[in-house]
This record gives sequence, structure tokens and C-alpha cells, in this order.
Amino acid sequence: MLGYCTNVHSGDSFTEVISNLKTYASKVQQNLQTPLGVGLWLSETVSREVDIALLKDTLQQYNLKVFTLNGFPFSNFHQDIVQHNVYKPNWSKEARLDYTLRLAGILSSITTQKEAGISTLPLGWKDDSFSNEDCAMQLTKCITALEAIEQQTGKCIHLDIETEPGCRLQRSNELCDFFASSFGDDEQARRYIRVCHDTCHAAVMREGAKSCIDNYKNAGLEIGKVQLSSAIEFEIEENNEASFILGEQKYLHQTSLKNAKEVLYFENFTDVPSEVSVGNCRVHFHVPIHKRTFGELHTTQIDLQNSIPILKEAGATDWEVETYTWSVMPEELQEDELVASITKELAWASKQINP
Repeated sequence: MLGYCTNVHSGDSFTEVISNLKTYASKVQQNLQTPLGVGLWLSETVSREVDIALLKDTLQQYNLKVFTLNGFPFSNFHQDIVQHNVYKPNWSKEARLDYTLRLAGILSSITTQKEAGISTLPLGWKDDSFSNEDCAMQLTKCITALEAIEQQTGKCIHLDIETEPGCRLQRSNELCDFFASSFGDDEQARRYIRVCHDTCHAAVMREGAKSCIDNYKNAGLEIGKVQLSSAIEFEIEENNEASFILGEQKYLHQTSLKNAKEVLYFENFTDVPSEVSVGNCRVHFHVPIHKRTFGELHTTQIDLQNSIPILKEAGATDWEVETYTWSVMPEELQEDELVASITKELAWASKQINP
């Protein structure tokens, strides 16, 4: 299924979530004139407030199909400063497990699919103080609980780990190595733990789709879902409009810089030394995927376009457009209002997936 992630909308109460579905998702669905896939984001606060009956009625009324949940951002994803907060609590904490299982219960109640995934963070921020072993212990509890949910409901709810620059698991090989060391040949673990492949994150880390797929296959990991996203790309010596990224403080904008000798990685675009004058820059800043250029800057759309058939051949079936940074884009680069932009993104993605 193809849909978009509702973390583009601010929504730290259940009332706001319902309002967003009525105000935005319903209009996108009307534009496309087909049942609309929705990747629902429910914060920890909202997950405690959900009225299942009201949510199901709203989805049915507006022809919306929840096929995945985004369980990565735990708290308010649209507060003034998010940055490292989005990686807390990490997977060594009981709070992360409790939140995820609450989401799993909700998803099993509202999805019409036999299998559906919840994307989650790649353990936590790389430099935070926690152990991978403690994370594996919590994930083991999660696997057991997800199996119980499937036995009770007939729905296989799987957890899709999403690698991200700067996190404990930044690359596909790191995810696969963690899985192998923590779960070995455990087939139960492979049923309930899968991969969320984010194309922006892979582009920033300079990982080709083919290389990622090879690693997933070698580890016996399935793709739970693909997050369709583009990064900003430009030659640093032609740094014309990139200055707006320096002023954007809400989110982290992890950056890779490739020159003739090496690839350098920075926690944030603001960390790139001012004396650096040459190199190809890729910045973690999700921009609308139907755009090849973003003002005078480029995007990694070509990389995304090349990745889709490889991911599709590898068995990917659930595709989620995730352009959560809309609210912090410069107004002059918001060429369409939000509903029109999401509609164009989904139309573009549909043509790439089913040419």
C-alpha cells in the first residue's frame, strides 16, 4: 500500500489527530479519488487517549486506510526544539517498550491488513549512555508480546527498525550485525522484527539500495516498509540557498560531505567547518519527493528514483511518503499548499512504483 505519514501535522492530542484526518488526509483522498493509505503518528500522550471506535469511524467515513504507524517520535514532534529529544527514550527503557506495545494494540484494532508494521528508532542516539544488550532484552519482550497479539487478533504486527545517521544503528550493516548478535537464527524474531528503509537516511549515509538489500537478505530480514523521502544535495562551493538550513533549529540536520579523498559525517549541518569550500553535501532535511530541485539546491530524488525498483524487487509492498519538515521549509520554497504538495508526492510515487 502507498500512503503518507501524518507526522507532517502537529498533533499532540487525540482531538488534534482526528482534526488532522478530517482537515488534511480527507482532502488528499478526495484529490486522488482512491482509498488513501495513512501512516498514522500517535505520540505517547495520544496513544493513551485513543478512542478506537471514533478513530475507526473517522477512517471509514473519509476512506482512509491505516497500514502502518510511526512509532519513532515518542513525544511532541512539533515542539520548538526537537533535535535529540526524538531519540528518547531509547530502546533500553521500559517506557519505549510500553509505548510501542500500546501502538501495536491500537494498530491491530484499526488496520484491515493481516500484516502491518510500526517503525521505530534504531535503538537510540549513538553517543547516549545505554547498551545494545539492554535494548535487545526489551526487544525480546516486544517480540513475545507481538506474538501474543497475533494469536489473539490474527494480525501480525511487526516492528520495523529505521536506521538513521548519528544513531547507534546508522547503516544497514550495523542493523544486521546487531540483529545477528542479539537474535542469531531465531525465526520468531525475524517474523516480528523487520526493516524500515528510509531513502533519505540511506542517501545521507551514501548507502546504495542494492548494498542495503544484500545486507538485509544475508541477515534474513524482511522490509517491513519503505519511507519515501529525499534529502537536500548541493556542491558546497555553490552554497547559495543552503544558508536557510543553518537557521533551522527545530530538527537535527545530519550531513555527509564527499570530497575527492573521503566522506565526512557531521551531527548537524551547523557543524560543517566554515573553511570547507569543496565537496558534495547531503543534508538530512526531508523535502517533497516530487521535486528534483529545491530552489537553487538539488535533492536526492534521482537516488530515490533508482532505489524504488530495487526495493520493489526485494519484496517491499508498503510505501510511506514522509516529508515531516514542511513547517520549517522557507515559505518561498513552499510552492504548493500542504494538501496539494502531499497529493503530488503520492502521485509521483505511484508512477515510480507502478510505471
